[in-house]
Amino acid sequence: MLQQGQLLGYGIRLPVERQTFLLAALPVYFTVNFLVRMALPQGLELDEAEQAYFSQWLLSGYSSQPPLYNWLQYGTVQVFGLSLATLSILKGLLLLASYIFYWMAARQVIKDRGLAIVATFGLLTIPQVAFEAQRDLSHTVATIFTSALFLYSFFRALNRPSIPSFLLLGLATGLGVIAKYNFVLLPVAAFLAIASDRTWRLRLLDWRLLIAGAVAFVIAAPHAMWLTEHFMAASAHTMRKLTGAGNGPLVAILGGLGSLGLAAIGFGGLTAIIFTLAYREKLTAIVGARSDSARLVGRMLVFALGLIVLMVLFAGVEKVRDRWLTPVLLVLPLYLAVKVDASALSFHRGLKRIWGVAVVTMVLIPTILTGRVTTASLTGLYQYPNYPFAAISNEVRSQLTSRPTAVVTLDTHMAGNLRVHLQSPPVLALSTPIGLEPPPLPHHDRLLFVWRATPDSIPSALPAKFERYLQERGVEYGSPQIHTVALPYTYGRPEDRYIFAYAAFDIGGRPYASTVSRR
Repeated sequence: MLQQGQLLGYGIRLPVERQTFLLAALPVYFTVNFLVRMALPQGLELDEAEQAYFSQWLLSGYSSQPPLYNWLQYGTVQVFGLSLATLSILKGLLLLASYIFYWMAARQVIKDRGLAIVATFGLLTIPQVAFEAQRDLSHTVATIFTSALFLYSFFRALNRPSIPSFLLLGLATGLGVIAKYNFVLLPVAAFLAIASDRTWRLRLLDWRLLIAGAVAFVIAAPHAMWLTEHFMAASAHTMRKLTGAGNGPLVAILGGLGSLGLAAIGFGGLTAIIFTLAYREKLTAIVGARSDSARLVGRMLVFALGLIVLMVLFAGVEKVRDRWLTPVLLVLPLYLAVKVDASALSFHRGLKRIWGVAVVTMVLIPTILTGRVTTASLTGLYQYPNYPFAAISNEVRSQLTSRPTAVVTLDTHMAGNLRVHLQSPPVLALSTPIGLEPPPLPHHDRLLFVWRATPDSIPSALPAKFERYLQERGVEYGSPQIHTVALPYTYGRPEDRYIFAYAAFDIGGRPYASTVSRR
């Protein structure tokens, strides 16, 4: 017998072979994507390069994003070394685990196990999850993973309350907080959904919630301490993305609500359309279906979106990006599947249609990821993997001597690519947010500046940031000898060139000293 208010994670069982197919198809799919990435040129995407760069240090905070993915990448590099493979494997494993935990969460609230798979394959209908996360995301990938883990642990704690269940809930919450700050919307919305429902409200009095809170606090505390000291510097970049240019209150609110609507459509619109078409014959019955599970998951969605509306109304948020909705609208495929389940209709035609969409998507995504890079000579559109960083690194390597050398760049994209290809010398990027000092470098006697140039502006002097860096260190640089090199893009047109420049300085052994504590 189920206890009153228990979620309905039981009932019709999907044939074992179909569940086995799901658990086998996902690893194969992510293995294919990994092999595709390894077959493409070795130039790193933006987030890949940032992770390669930051993997030099284990810090409590790095920039405007929380450090969970950085910590995971640092650990992976320490164990297996730095390479494109170690960058790609971590992402693939996190995405695979996300889908598995999402399926486990769906099994907690859906009677028909076939619909649990429908909910999981629904993730493939979300462009930001299916394509963008595969192409080049890091912190958002961590958010997808922790959100899926939270959903599973949350529903498990409601269904089977126990100390292990609440320990897992605390773990998921703590990891989510240090994955991406907007993750907080999901547990707050879950809390409000329970508090607003008399069926579930008493669960908030369970003393084991204190255990979950303690675990989450311990996990988040190191970064929280760092954030209290660097809040303005760490939040400035994010606030510039969310706020406008000083519009009037009414215009700002309308703009914020409009951007939220567009972002919601961009994130979940395709999912809603596909589910509507898949179950079009029974759509009226599905929309009107009711169940405890549907009510709880639906309220989580409503409260999460409501919190964002409050931020628009009272916190000056004017620009909501679709990716920012990840921990909120990741619940959408689950909610739609729960609604289908609540209708109690024996309708497996929709299941077959969703499976068809999933199979097509699993073929389409690696094909697009390959085509966007390999067709550059036809389109003239160069993606980051087309950039000739292997050749650039070979050119720069000739400037490395037996003397300890530090490589300094203007941005983390160049820094990360050079670090992967050069391996040994420490690399520093000067694009650290204002208010945060760059991470410390080990002792070095020589500086090697590397930066990108443009065809119509061949450099005759160092960029201003490099000059300031030398001045702050008390280095007299005079008239440096600047080398400029033009290299062809991988899969590029013969006439197109990527131009970069470099210059070396002997500095007599001046270690970098950070003036800001980096706990």
